[in-house]
Amino acid sequence: MKNSLLIAVIAVIFFSCEKIDEPEILGTYTYIPEGCDPEANPEFGCASTLTLSPDGVADILPSGDIIFRTTFKIRGEKIIVAKADEVIDQFVFRYIDNSTLKNERDGGLWVK
Repeated sequence: MKNSLLIAVIAVIFFSCEKIDEPEILGTYTYIPEGCDPEANPEFGCASTLTLSPDGVADILPSGDIIFRTTFKIRGEKIIVAKADEVIDQFVFRYIDNSTLKNERDGGLWVK
């Protein structure tokens, strides 16, 4: 009896947590800081992009012209983009809606 009650409580907790589905977030997001003109000099661009693909694959362009391939995981409403080599730190984004992610580090909005 105690085991079935414990399982029921755990199930309620597990299913009550809001979780986003991978298909909702797939796509390319762009962040353009204030005062940035991404067309001015593409080699030293100030815009950043993040492409989330199926099976947890992420391509991130933090700025400039080098795209880093890494992985991402969904944890509740957070998307965690893994560290890419020793060059790119881990990024953590909060899911806002189907077209917007918020960078947890600096509060920047990345839009599709």
